[in-house]
Amino acid sequence: MACRESERSVSEESAPWSIYVRGLRLFLKLFFHIFHRVKVRGIENIPRTYKKLIVISNHASLIDGLLIWTYLGLPFKIIVDRTVARKPIFRPFMQNRYTVLIDSMSPYSLKEVIHKVNAGTPLLIFPEGRMTLTGSLMKIYEGTGFAALRTGAEILPLHLEGVYKTMFAKKHRGRKWFTPITITVGRIQGPINLDYIPRNRQKEEASRVIYNMLSSIYVDAHDSPSTLGREFILKCKEHKGKLLYNDPTGNGATYRKALIGAFVLGRYLSNHTTGQHIGVMLPNLTVTALVFIGLQLFRKIPAFLNYSSGPGALKQAMELADLKTIITSRQFLDRIKLSETVFEGQHVIFLEDLKKELGFPHKIQGLFNACFPGQFTRILPDDHKETACILFTSGSEGVPKGVCLSHENLISNVYQGLSRIDIRETDYFLNALPVFHSFGLMFGVIIPVFAGIKSFLYVSPLHYRIVPEMAYGQGCTILCGTNTFLGGYGKRANPYDFYSMRYIFCGAEGLSDTVFERYTKTFGIRVMSGYGATECSPIVSINSALQHEYGTVGMPLPGIEYKLVPVEGIDDKGGAVGKLYVHGKNVMKGYLKNETANHKYLVEDQGWYDTGDIVEITGQGFIRIVGRLKRFAKISGEMISLTAVEGALANQFGDRKDTAIMAVSDELKGERLILVTNNPRVDIKTVRSALKAKGFSDLACPRNILFMKEIPKLGTGKIDYVKLKGMI
Repeated sequence: MACRESERSVSEESAPWSIYVRGLRLFLKLFFHIFHRVKVRGIENIPRTYKKLIVISNHASLIDGLLIWTYLGLPFKIIVDRTVARKPIFRPFMQNRYTVLIDSMSPYSLKEVIHKVNAGTPLLIFPEGRMTLTGSLMKIYEGTGFAALRTGAEILPLHLEGVYKTMFAKKHRGRKWFTPITITVGRIQGPINLDYIPRNRQKEEASRVIYNMLSSIYVDAHDSPSTLGREFILKCKEHKGKLLYNDPTGNGATYRKALIGAFVLGRYLSNHTTGQHIGVMLPNLTVTALVFIGLQLFRKIPAFLNYSSGPGALKQAMELADLKTIITSRQFLDRIKLSETVFEGQHVIFLEDLKKELGFPHKIQGLFNACFPGQFTRILPDDHKETACILFTSGSEGVPKGVCLSHENLISNVYQGLSRIDIRETDYFLNALPVFHSFGLMFGVIIPVFAGIKSFLYVSPLHYRIVPEMAYGQGCTILCGTNTFLGGYGKRANPYDFYSMRYIFCGAEGLSDTVFERYTKTFGIRVMSGYGATECSPIVSINSALQHEYGTVGMPLPGIEYKLVPVEGIDDKGGAVGKLYVHGKNVMKGYLKNETANHKYLVEDQGWYDTGDIVEITGQGFIRIVGRLKRFAKISGEMISLTAVEGALANQFGDRKDTAIMAVSDELKGERLILVTNNPRVDIKTVRSALKAKGFSDLACPRNILFMKEIPKLGTGKIDYVKLKGMI
């Protein structure tokens, strides 16, 4: 039989010992049920027959091994570091038939591990080698991957949820005696096969495979139907008096206060608005986040309006979403110099009036709902697939589209991101990106709630001197921004402004060498580049402390499939380059009232989202952006990336000057390139020399230079190529 070795080891146990084991498991189950209400998901995935088996799990507390031994019922042995076993507190419990002591610092110890697996003994290994200090996955040691690789064992991945919050975790704030624990058992994975890569890289690659398994099971563990409103209630109940949102006005809100405020705002707005879609045009403030969540609680759909797009685009968006009600602020409209006439025919609710109308009875009702949410935490079978919000694309390549994102889309993407981003309970987000942008909404408003941390919302990303000062004054630890905005902060920040910063994430546009080097050399911080799209909720890939390759935008997140489609005229490098398509639960429901685009997405492409980006997959599995397909020019039959040419000329003519490459028709060669710049001193000879020095051909050299005092920009800081094309 396949499990003969394991069966022999069980049957050889004496009857008294077998009774003892069953009694111990029964006692432990009773203990864990009383204190932690343990649930096991995926119990059907536990194998009953196997030849060689390695069980892997995240490691967050002292009871992890006991939990797995109690509930899986497998006769495995647990790998324990000999140094840990020698500590007085652990020594009495480590000398038994269920542990295998190894010296983690000695490579020879792996021989015993490999011998045990080859002999048919299932092993439980914690690949992190230690209990987590952050609650997230930490460094994965290569020993587990090497053992799996050399033995050809099957791998059973597990995820323990809630153990980090127990009293048995490493000492930290928030530990409790009574906290629920969930054990998620993943599907058994076949043996690791890396014969296709050089032998000297196999050990490293095997550990990467193990890490990806643990990341994927983390996402699977959080894959259950829910809504943003329901999750917000549960998180606020859990974190209570901890600060959630703060802003420059000083109007901060704890989780408890935020829940009450969201119920107050949500109930009033639902009673004084018509239609399902509600327009929201507000700056980054605590009240904006509470309006968003309040609408979620009462099943209204917020449609965030891009106030930087101009009156014409605003009217188009309002018409597209059938908006009858707009929530905004008079003070805000004055600041952005936008007339109220743009909302002619709409029912406009101003925050200034709202503050006067909300009285004591509203607050009492909100307090009651916060204490007894009842029906607000219940969901029907398909509620998670309903639209949660509408975001409008930037319009960088045409008419803006309304993107419908469901609760499932957004919640899936939260956990996909958290599986790779090392977020700690003490972290403090600083977000100045507007919430009408998917990046700003996800990182500034949604992720902090799910991660149980706090977020500082700043009103504008263009305040290059003030944002670093906010980071310094608030002691923020994570900053999100675009390359343009990060470049602005870096030029004006004091070297000590980012003293508390752990991570800086760059998205929405490519990270330039200049910005990366400035933050590395001046502030001692490595900027992590990521990639996404509004249609993907928005994160597709991201570099992290555990997986990072400079010049790329990271690896695809767990739960996201991808494929590359060859593009005529572009070398596919053996299948490594092509147009990127992605598929996953984070990908949008579809576009609002756009049958043509939805037919292509849902029918022609069968639910695969066409990003429109040409990418290269590196040898390590990271995504490198080559450029947008619509930003390629075909010159004399050769495809030239306008983005690549722009990148080569970036900061060549002054780090505060802008450079844009545009393609126009040409009778002889099909197309030719034009350089648009706001530096009047640039000449063709200098441009040609700069490109030649970086290995570009003559075809990639612009034939004309167009001086423009002010190059049009989008709200994210990126160049508005649609408007620019109309101007040339």
